[in-house]
Amino acid sequence: MSIGVVVITPGWVAGEHIRGFVENRHTHIAALVAFSEAQKLRAAEYCKKYGFECRVTDNLGDALAMDEVKIATVCSINCFHYEHTLAALNAGKHTLTEKPLAMKPAEVETLAATAAEKGLVTMAGHIVRYFPAVVSLKNLVERGDIGQVYHVEADYWHQLTPGWKSKAATAGSAMLMGGIHALDLVRHLIGEELKVERVSALSSGPHRRQDFDYPPNVSALIAFEGGRTARVGVSVEAAMPYTFHLQVNGTQGAIRQKKFHAPELFPGETGFVELGGGFPDDWNVACHPFKDEIDDFIDCVREGRPNQLDFSRARATYDLLFDIEQAAATNTIIKPRDCRGDLCMPY
Repeated sequence: MSIGVVVITPGWVAGEHIRGFVENRHTHIAALVAFSEAQKLRAAEYCKKYGFECRVTDNLGDALAMDEVKIATVCSINCFHYEHTLAALNAGKHTLTEKPLAMKPAEVETLAATAAEKGLVTMAGHIVRYFPAVVSLKNLVERGDIGQVYHVEADYWHQLTPGWKSKAATAGSAMLMGGIHALDLVRHLIGEELKVERVSALSSGPHRRQDFDYPPNVSALIAFEGGRTARVGVSVEAAMPYTFHLQVNGTQGAIRQKKFHAPELFPGETGFVELGGGFPDDWNVACHPFKDEIDDFIDCVREGRPNQLDFSRARATYDLLFDIEQAAATNTIIKPRDCRGDLCMPY
């Protein structure tokens, strides 16, 4: 029996979610929640483009009350993610939420706790993990082909369009807008089980885009247990083409972008070997592997098992993100193990 899906806000990225659910033989779009006339027109365009009919409504509660709907996908702008995701969870829907999950630590905690309490399958939309080249790089790391990873760097460099993305009230911050992708990949490759020992960070700007009312540039250093380190950077006012930078250093080799150097794996090779498959080097979401992400989520729903990016697991990445933002805002070194007590300043 096909699983009904409600898409909350048919924006730009929502089009890729819709395509993913339409193309999966186990799901169909049952409803689109559109809160404005412009969104209703976009909903009609998606129905026509992907060849389906569904209910289009501006009443989120009514859509979530549909017995046919078992899955919700949240594609609204950042400031509404928490509200819309919590509503979906409270309605008992398995939920995929575009990044970021929420804009405050307490909100992320509430979403993770609610999903766990209700036994729902969830996913944070950290799409970078699903690029084929990134999947191959993760497999290479797990096989030990470059030895033990001891340092990872990732940067998200882009120029966001003016509007809601440049305002703290609607976007949140540079880390929530783009840096979350770099941070999640760092944890994915260095080992999500590693505990963070301390965090330092700097933020700056705006330098060339005065429409930003939050610092659009952030650079962070992270110390993990066992002496392993990472650096994460984001600039969303960069005067350059979209770039996602990745560097991984291991005891027996290294990774740079979608290339790797592993002398023990390829004796005599003195340079980098390039992997095939897509890498997150294009801003256009139509080039991103949403089908793979959504197929994985649907498999988890059908099999009743947790996803690698379920809210409880993803929460650790958001905890670290908020520590980075606090370190940058206060010009202090943050020790996350202290950040649940009186020694931690409030966000």
